[in-house]
Amino acid sequence: MKTLFRLLAAMGLFLASAQVLRMGLADYLFRQDTLESVQHAVRIWPANAEFYARLADLDPGNAILHLRHAVELDPQLSKSWIALGFRFEFQGNPTEGERCYLEAAQVDRQFLPAWTLANFYFRRGDTVRFWLWARQAAQMSYGDLRPLLRLAFALTNNRDMVLAKMIVPRRKVEHEFLQYLLDQNMDASAVADRILNKAADEDLESLVDWMNRLIETGRVPEARRLWDALSDKRLISYPRLTHLTNANFSHLPLPAGGFDWRITPLPGVDLERTADGLRVQFSGRQQESFQLLSQYLDVTGGTYRLSFEYRTVDIHATTNLHWRVGQTSSAPLVAAENWTRASMVFNARPVNRLVLLEQRDAGTTRPEGILYLRGLALTRYD
Repeated sequence: MKTLFRLLAAMGLFLASAQVLRMGLADYLFRQDTLESVQHAVRIWPANAEFYARLADLDPGNAILHLRHAVELDPQLSKSWIALGFRFEFQGNPTEGERCYLEAAQVDRQFLPAWTLANFYFRRGDTVRFWLWARQAAQMSYGDLRPLLRLAFALTNNRDMVLAKMIVPRRKVEHEFLQYLLDQNMDASAVADRILNKAADEDLESLVDWMNRLIETGRVPEARRLWDALSDKRLISYPRLTHLTNANFSHLPLPAGGFDWRITPLPGVDLERTADGLRVQFSGRQQESFQLLSQYLDVTGGTYRLSFEYRTVDIHATTNLHWRVGQTSSAPLVAAENWTRASMVFNARPVNRLVLLEQRDAGTTRPEGILYLRGLALTRYD
């Protein structure tokens, strides 16, 4: 009896080893990725659904047959259901194609089946089902949402409809929708308001991007309300908006801008916030003309006076720096070893941008040394 058991055990081990060898050989042939090698792999191991799925690509004339085998062996292969659906749809059988896409969505609740169905119903002109599956795709999206948004806007130019029907309350989706509207020069007020209502730190950049667009297109009152809302929520380190923000450079400027300073990094010029205000060091090798920093101002009609203090270290004659608002420029800041008060007056326009720029005048040299700037103030001058 013991001999019989040993014999049976040996036979079992032999069969298991043979099975492993068959699987290994089939896998080796499959990885050769030729029509002949995959066909050989299928003959050795016909129970592997992935072999049939790959065979559909290598043998397109029999793709439907191969894909049917694949989903029969493994109904969870959503990509094979989708591939089968494409074959049926583009061979003139959309009903069977739809059934396959729906099977894919049944076994796989991720983005690809929903995206596939949204595309299918877009092609069929079925707007009701398109919005249903477009919303589901947006809910499950993990990559770039722009292709889905392009489909939606191919159906309608109504951004509020797209927002209501497709833009699920997910931060990623709302941010991408806002950015898409910015890219297309469309109004993003509604989605920005939705984001603002539940805004957290990770929403700040997108909201300031929208604020920048409002400012640049002359919608300054709306931009001001957005700034104040961000201030009230303590998402920015500033109080509600006044004429001039961060006048002493006491805060690191917001990366995206808004009504804060926008600093232009330049070779040969180093900027640093210090207890004495903004420190600007010129190497003497910087460009002859450039914009150093700027800020959009919260001013409307009327005349305003900009005042400030500055001093220089090791700069001779002139810095060649000018303040400019619109077409109005200050006189160049001359070298001053002691703190010096200076000012300029300008008439406000619909959009007012204060710029500190370097512009070398004829007969002068590039400045080399240090400028300190502090105590900026903006007041009415009527």
